[in-house]
Amino acid sequence: MKSPEQAAFKVILIVAVLIAIVVLPVVARADSHAPAPPSFEKFDTDGDGFVSEAEFNQMRAERMARRAAEGGQMRGAASAPPFSDIDSNGDGKLNAEEFTAGRDRHMQAMRGQGGGPHGMHGGGKGMKMPSFTDLDLDGNGCIDADEFARHQADHHGKKHGQKAETE
Repeated sequence: MKSPEQAAFKVILIVAVLIAIVVLPVVARADSHAPAPPSFEKFDTDGDGFVSEAEFNQMRAERMARRAAEGGQMRGAASAPPFSDIDSNGDGKLNAEEFTAGRDRHMQAMRGQGGGPHGMHGGGKGMKMPSFTDLDLDGNGCIDADEFARHQADHHGKKHGQKAETE
């Protein structure tokens, strides 16, 4: 006969294994996401409460070099606004509000181009995910294989400079 301690141990062991099965994939996925952009304080390397153009460019260059060394690239770097676009009052330095507003505008622009965290089509390339109505060519509320194929052919034709079938 099993003692109550053995039964309790088995229950605890089973619960621990189930928790590990559920939690480990979530933790692994969280670690695989790109880190959040650095804060204003990270850019303000001299701690004076402002980010100079030199500080801004230096931090951006270091981030790009670090990402390249890790085998990745910094999403949105090609479309990143220059310092002068973020310096809204033109005083040659960024305060926290200008910095945050500039970063938020850039991130919003990236999302609008399909470059959000789970952006489609390689993200940030200016391509937008088609809507349901873009694919439902006959308007019957269903997307069949022919409609999908026609949409794909039209899309790839436009991408390569050819005239689309539906135009």
